[in-house]
Amino acid sequence: MSNLVLIFVSLICGYLFRRTDRLPATTSQALNSFIIFMSLPALVLLQITNLFKTLEFQWNYLLPISMPWIVFGLSWLFFSQLGRKRNWTRARTGALILISGLGNTSFVGIPLLEGIVGPEAVAWGVLIDQLGSFLVLSTLGLLVASLYGKSRGAARSPLRQTLSFPPFIALVTALVLGMNRISFEGVTGEILQRISLTLVPLALFSVGFQLKLNLSTLKRYLRPLSLSLFYKMVFCPLFFLTLVWILRIEIDLVTRVMILEAAMATMITSAVVVSEFSLDEELANLMVGVSILISLASVPLWDKLIAIL
Repeated sequence: MSNLVLIFVSLICGYLFRRTDRLPATTSQALNSFIIFMSLPALVLLQITNLFKTLEFQWNYLLPISMPWIVFGLSWLFFSQLGRKRNWTRARTGALILISGLGNTSFVGIPLLEGIVGPEAVAWGVLIDQLGSFLVLSTLGLLVASLYGKSRGAARSPLRQTLSFPPFIALVTALVLGMNRISFEGVTGEILQRISLTLVPLALFSVGFQLKLNLSTLKRYLRPLSLSLFYKMVFCPLFFLTLVWILRIEIDLVTRVMILEAAMATMITSAVVVSEFSLDEELANLMVGVSILISLASVPLWDKLIAIL
């Protein structure tokens, strides 16, 4: 519950500070740069190496881990085709792929799972987040961002943009260390932990700072926002619920958590990546704010539907 409170406080503070004109208009860019170069790499290094230290692979991990990869793949397929048909800009299409294909399976997902299902769901939520959503963002997410946009600074090829992106470098480093059973302990681990804790409040403050919640903005983005919300919060959980039914897979704790995580709001960090690669950041910030609010009601409703079936 404290995570959800932190999310709302950070989002609202960012929104209110923009209206007071006490901070410069470039505040969000500075915060996003700190997140990209410090907060996110620290989180990647810490979480991935710790995961290797404790994880022993089992075949029943494959189903929940595959969910975020499938969600992103379908998002890429759907919105790239739709973007061509509707003549959307590449900035809008790329933003929609990212904000629709990346779910908030951690900062929003885990508190909701714990409240709805119970503490036994948290471990599976962490697994889905770390080996699913987290890796998707650091690989396919960065690839899409670089293909549809451009990183701030000198123009580079999509491959070079991805390979030189700090979170990706941190991911490769963490994978090498993790496979060798090396993790960060003592002072180093404490420093990484403290830096990583800045990600959520700073990212949400940045989103709130850029958020424009007024009638004209909602009208301007009504169609793409509605499509993104429908895909992320209706189609995705329905797809996996149908898949489980077709394959006659028993709805146990694992499948229940997987379906609920598929229904979660947009990943907060996706909006930061959208901004960093000069995609449609206004749409991305709007999607993050609106989807978080909706998820507080929609995810419990999906759980009730699962219980009925």
